[in-house]
Amino acid sequence: MNREIKFRGKPIHQRSGRCQSWLYGMPTIFRNGHTAIRWQCSDKAKTPEAWKTQSVIPETFGQYIGLKDRNGKEIYEGDILLLNTTGLREHCIVEWNSEKAGWCISLKVAGKWALGVRTLGAWMNEADFCIQGNRFDNPELLNEK
Repeated sequence: MNREIKFRGKPIHQRSGRCQSWLYGMPTIFRNGHTAIRWQCSDKAKTPEAWKTQSVIPETFGQYIGLKDRNGKEIYEGDILLLNTTGLREHCIVEWNSEKAGWCISLKVAGKWALGVRTLGAWMNEADFCIQGNRFDNPELLNEK
């Protein structure tokens, strides 16, 4: 199996305001709970100087789920997708479902968000997904209807 494992998070200095920049790389979680992203900033990855670590806002920390939307854009935990299938066109949120041990989507049902029991991979066989934003930069997408 060949999977790309990576994460993203917003730099901690961007806590105020809606900034669109993200850091992508590997997670570093310190014993005190401090969360950071570590990324390669040089081709000399074997030396400590080739890697940088920057603190990220813990709530924005999310994993790449290994799937891409219809436009080839990588899907991350916390992304808001537009689900388009026969008879259904809704915004949904990508979240981890511990019971299914897989990435699922939450849909708004009767005015409340409910985590689905089907994995996102299963949905992709019959639906079309397009990233619309994420719950940190675009919370207004979750309040529609």
